Amino acid sequence: MKLDTFRWLMMAGLLTGSLAHADHHQKGEGKHDGDRYGEMMHGDRTPPMFEQFDKNKDGRVSRGELHEGVERLFAEADTNKDGVISTEEMQAHHRAMREQFRQSMRDYWKKADTDGDGALSKAEAEAGKMPRLVRDFDKLDKNKDGKLTQDEIAAAPHHKMTP
Repeated sequence: MKLDTFRWLMMAGLLTGSLAHADHHQKGEGKHDGDRYGEMMHGDRTPPMFEQFDKNKDGRVSRGELHEGVERLFAEADTNKDGVISTEEMQAHHRAMREQFRQSMRDYWKKADTDGDGALSKAEAEAGKMPRLVRDFDKLDKNKDGKLTQDEIAAAPHHKMTP
């Protein structure tokens, strides 16, 4: 592998790691697929960063798409535009990515909550295409009221979803 390509791949890994880290640690239902709280590379799901890099949506990431994606991510992280990313900028970028992920979780929850009561019934979880939430519904519904609150989801150690 050429050194330049290797550098691009390393930078892509560094910059995209923040979103993967947020996804892994903030496990929850995502807006791109219905089964987002799990390992990002399990099953047939496409990792969200792949979708962001695959601009022409052909199911593959070309070298050009990779370079464009890395440049975009670098520009986002280099907030003072000095051509380097400091530790502080990377930490701020990670925080921003985590908050963006949390907001997407809040939006997804709100969309699935069709009756607007702030909680999800099993039917709402099914209609919202949240198969693992449906599967574990009875276990997660601690007060057995037939509804899941965001607090009940957040309290489950392996179903973290920060609203």
